[in-house]
Amino acid sequence: MNILVCDDNENAVNTITTMLQTRCQEKCISAKLYSYTQPECVNVLEIIDIAFLDIDMPGMNGITLAKNLRLVQPRAVIIFVTNFIQYAPEGYEVKAFRYLLKSDISIRLVEFFDLAVQEMLKCRKVVTIKINAESIDIPIHDILYLESEGRIIVMHLVHNGHATYRFYESMTNMEKRMEMLGFLRIQKSYLVNMEYIEIFQHNRIQLAGGIVLTPSEKNRAELKKKYLLWRGENKWSIC
Repeated sequence: MNILVCDDNENAVNTITTMLQTRCQEKCISAKLYSYTQPECVNVLEIIDIAFLDIDMPGMNGITLAKNLRLVQPRAVIIFVTNFIQYAPEGYEVKAFRYLLKSDISIRLVEFFDLAVQEMLKCRKVVTIKINAESIDIPIHDILYLESEGRIIVMHLVHNGHATYRFYESMTNMEKRMEMLGFLRIQKSYLVNMEYIEIFQHNRIQLAGGIVLTPSEKNRAELKKKYLLWRGENKWSIC
């Protein structure tokens, strides 16, 4: 695990780094920490799993650094360390996981770090499919939605130009395997990753990339209820 700490206050960097080192030792977590006081000098973004970033820094601020991190590590867990919670709206752009007030570092840093580790591990979950007798592990966060075509499942991916996998399986079995991983059966032919739902209206669901699907007319109210419940429980998720 690679952890980034960036704050223009050297004392804050040292405090956070020391506390994280201690926690990693307590939890037997193998981690390498990268500590910086100048965001412009950060050159390890590509390998970062968890980042503790001060927002209000001279020159490049924490929001800009977080945007740069998102470009190369979309699933990094970002925790902003700040004196002012007023920056929260800006953090939604980069899917900030938590905001840690500097006055609360001593009492909440360990808690937030433990939650960040859990989030990181959750993002590494995979589903195994078989294609031509070969087992392939697909990260959950790479799946946009599944579509059934008779006895064939078409798995649509988020990246790689919305590439697809085609394999034999029933949609009912896939639903059983994936409903606990944040997937919703919106109708007979579609199982969608709720993380990528951008718009959920009465008669249409829009996914990332502009994909529009039609939910079951009979179960629309129940589907919306399930989605809102999941979204409330996972509002901090970055997967």
